[in-house]
Amino acid sequence: MGGLAHLFEAEGFATVVVGFVREHFVFIAPPRALWVNFPMGRPFGNPNDPGFQLNVIRAALALLEDAEGPVLKDYPVSIPVRTGRMSYGLPQDVVSKPEDWADLDALLATVQAEIEQWRPDYEKAVALHGRTTVGASGLSAEELVPFIISYLRDQSVASPRKDVQTIQMVKLACEDLWAYYTEAASSANGITDFESLNDLFWTQTSAARAILALEALSERSDDKILRELKDWFMIVPRYWS
Repeated sequence: MGGLAHLFEAEGFATVVVGFVREHFVFIAPPRALWVNFPMGRPFGNPNDPGFQLNVIRAALALLEDAEGPVLKDYPVSIPVRTGRMSYGLPQDVVSKPEDWADLDALLATVQAEIEQWRPDYEKAVALHGRTTVGASGLSAEELVPFIISYLRDQSVASPRKDVQTIQMVKLACEDLWAYYTEAASSANGITDFESLNDLFWTQTSAARAILALEALSERSDDKILRELKDWFMIVPRYWS
């Protein structure tokens, strides 16, 4: 973004960059930059805190008062990361074994029941915020897991959308499933910490078992397209040593 800022400025557009890695700002020296000491992926602060987010935006826009740069300022408030890491990752020893998903019908039934259990909290979250991040796949909540399970059964299954390849649909379905659960959990438990939401999903839900099974399938496969699930799409967040 810092490099793009230089290009836009050269064309006469004033820019402000907000980011997490101060060393990058020092090296690239964008015209105007606001460094925020927040968890990665949250440049304006925690969700559901519009007052705080507005203050960050105002601090960033205030840098436009400086006609020339480079200008680098630190936002004065920090948001601590719970475990000392900038993002969430599942430990390498949390993996799926073939016996964990030998009975796909049972896994499907368990996850579908789980989705219904979380539905009131998900609907409450949507009503409260007037929006949802679920929907990238175009599938309903009820259709997500049947599609994922169908892919586990047969990797030649057709994509339900003509404009999206099957392997990409699998990724989008997994992302929608994660969003459904975390939005519901945020509503039910008031959790806004990114790591807590991820930990709840990946270690406590049956839905995560279905996605871990996909990772295991791609891990064991020699098929280049199937391995994209692990190597490129990274459907399971991992800590790498």
